[in-house]
Amino acid sequence: MAQLKVIVNKLNKRTGPITDFNDKSNIVGTILKGKLFEGSKQISNILGDWYEDSDGYYYWAGGLLVLDIPLGITIKVPDLPINLPNPYRVGIDISHHNIIPDWQGIKNCGVTSVYIKLSEGVGTPDKMASQNALKAKQFGLNIGYYHFCRPDTRNGGIIISDAIAEAEEAIRLMSGITNSNLPLVLDLENQKSWDTPLNANDYEKWINHFITRINESGKECMIYSRKEYLDRKLPATHDLGKYKLWISRYTLKDCNKVELPVGWNDWAMWQYREDGIIGTNGKLDINIIKDKSLF
Repeated sequence: MAQLKVIVNKLNKRTGPITDFNDKSNIVGTILKGKLFEGSKQISNILGDWYEDSDGYYYWAGGLLVLDIPLGITIKVPDLPINLPNPYRVGIDISHHNIIPDWQGIKNCGVTSVYIKLSEGVGTPDKMASQNALKAKQFGLNIGYYHFCRPDTRNGGIIISDAIAEAEEAIRLMSGITNSNLPLVLDLENQKSWDTPLNANDYEKWINHFITRINESGKECMIYSRKEYLDRKLPATHDLGKYKLWISRYTLKDCNKVELPVGWNDWAMWQYREDGIIGTNGKLDINIIKDKSLF
C-alpha cells in the first residue's frame, strides 16, 4: 500500500468510485486536510484514479498526495503535524533520561533514525550512549550522536582551547562506540542553572572552532537549538546558516509554519514534541526529518 496524505480541506469517504462528482449517494463521511493513511490504487475512470483504504473505502486521488516512503516503512507515529514534507522521515532523540524497553515498537511505528546523547562539555559522557547505540543498530536504525555544548573558557582559559577540548572529547567518545552514519549535532541551549557567558561574537567563534575540529576528524556537523535562543545569542550577521539546522518548537502542529532563526532559510529536522508516545515506551522527543541526506 502507498502512504497517502489528504491535501484538500475535506475529502469524501465513499463506498466505491463514482463518475460524476454530483453523485452523493455513496458518501459515508469525510477526512480532513493533513490526514495520513495507507491505500492502494484500485481503478481509474473519467475523474482520475481512486484509492481504497484497508477498510474498503474509496477516495478520489485528486485530493491526495502519494508520499515518497520506501517499501517496508510504514509510519504509524500518532499525532503527526500537518503539511508534512514529501518525502519525510520520523526520528527520535534520547539520552540517559529515557528508558527504552520497546525498541521493536519504535521500529514498527516507522521511526528510521535515533539521535543519542553522547556527552556534555568535557568529562561528562552520557552513561547510556553505548547501550542505546547498540540497540539502535540491532533494530536497523540510523544512528547519530549529539553533544551538549558548554561554550566558555573553562578548558584552557581561552575560547579556541575550550571549543577544541569539547570537540576532541566528542571525537574520543565516538571512537569507542558504535559508528554513526549521521552528522554530529551541537546541542546549543541553556539550562536552568547554566548559560554561556560568551558574548555573541565569541559564541559564534566558539561554535566555528568546534565544528572545524569535528570536520577535521571526517565528521559533518548539524546545529540543534530553538529560534529564540539562537537569535538572542548569535550576531545578526553570523555565518552558521551554511550548516544544517535541527529546530526545536513544541507548540506548533504545522510543518509550513516553523519559524527559522536569523541566518537560516530552511530546517533539516524539526523536534515537534517532547512527550510523544511510541509503542510501550515513556515520553519521547519526536522529530520530522526533511533533509534527504539524513534519511
